[in-house]
Amino acid sequence: MSRSDAIRVFHCDDSEPFTRLVHLWLDEHADIEWVGAERDPARVGAAVAELRPDVVLLDTMGKPGDGGLIATVRDAAPDARVVVYSGYVSLMGASELGGGADAYLDKADDEAKLVETVRAVVGA
Repeated sequence: MSRSDAIRVFHCDDSEPFTRLVHLWLDEHADIEWVGAERDPARVGAAVAELRPDVVLLDTMGKPGDGGLIATVRDAAPDARVVVYSGYVSLMGASELGGGADAYLDKADDEAKLVETVRAVVGA
């Protein structure tokens, strides 16, 4: 798969160290292209609208149960797949996390599970 055909991934997370780690993990896969990240929930919609990723990894940004960010991403890029990627996934169910995502992934999961989930939500 050429880089132009790669799965474009955007990451929304308020933890800079975790964002860097995820970037490094995804960069190791030729079929996945890291297109950026945003730490400020107020800027997520504009960033997603501009970059038009295929997949948005979305942390709860300290607000578990607030589905507002999912709606923001859906409005900004209706074709993007949303993966809630949070430490709260193992503690709360999908409905408690706001519902509406294409997949839910716990931050405790390893790199292989992240890559598998990214590929699965786009049908790759």
